[in-house]
Amino acid sequence: MKKMVQFIAGAKCPKCGAQDTIAINADNDLIYCVKCDFSEERPKSVAEKNELINVINMQDYKASKS
Repeated sequence: MKKMVQFIAGAKCPKCGAQDTIAINADNDLIYCVKCDFSEERPKSVAEKNELINVINMQDYKASKS
């Protein structure tokens, strides 16, 4: 039986910089890059990785473009 690989759309590998190569291993909750040897435990909550996530308020973004 083939194993399904779940990719994270738009994710960029912090090691090699390739985009759309980060996948999640459902068996052990590891995230990994299919292009290089990067892997790490999947974050349990957004607060743990807050420094790596840029949150953009779309209303503010649209207002700045006007």
